[in-house]
Amino acid sequence: MPKRNVVLPALAAASALLTAAAALLPGPLYAAEVLDLGTAFTLLLDAVPPLGIAAVALGALCLGVALRRRARGVAALGAAAALVGLAALLAVADFRRTAAANPLHDVTTDLDAPPSFRALEARRYAPGGPDARAAAPHPDWRATHAEIYPDLETLTLDAPLDQAFARARRAAEAMDWAIEAAEQTGTGARLEAVDQTGWFGFRDDIVVVLRPAPAGGVAVDARSVSRIGVSDLGKNAERLRAFLARLAP
Repeated sequence: MPKRNVVLPALAAASALLTAAAALLPGPLYAAEVLDLGTAFTLLLDAVPPLGIAAVALGALCLGVALRRRARGVAALGAAAALVGLAALLAVADFRRTAAANPLHDVTTDLDAPPSFRALEARRYAPGGPDARAAAPHPDWRATHAEIYPDLETLTLDAPLDQAFARARRAAEAMDWAIEAAEQTGTGARLEAVDQTGWFGFRDDIVVVLRPAPAGGVAVDARSVSRIGVSDLGKNAERLRAFLARLAP
């Protein structure tokens, strides 16, 4: 094959590989502490769009040239490169859209009195601690929370406190939370745990509080907070919904 006939496919393949690497590797490299968060997000949000556009353009050009020359293998490579670029562009666009739609990193079932951390408090904000992060608060947290998460509210269980607490602990264990504290007293119970997201390996803190409900039964409130602000991409709300669904009768 003449040299000029392999340059375009090579460029298309290279652009697709670079796009895929920039889109897929920032999370694992940050989790492995190879990249800091700023660099990881720069690769994902700033490098992927131009690389993706290049992959789409070069892939489409390669596909068009190959189809005219009836070179099926090269046509397939061009189509694959274009699809990789398009998929990466759509993924970044969805990431930005999800972040904009979920501007909070602190989510709870009780807006009036969010459950507080005890066992995890020192770890969350210890200066220089391995998991110490500056989680930026939202300037209008309560109103924004009420607007975007209207379904999150206190769950009332028709069960004795000890049974309700046992169910809460089983639900936490089933969700693979790392339980850091669990205690029951005569007037209530609480559970604190840590969960880790899959892609970037972010650690989120959870507290669950149980107390006698005024009308009978046990009231369950929960709170899930990311150690890194600002947006959590909806993960905390998703986590609480899944947890409450496991507890609901």
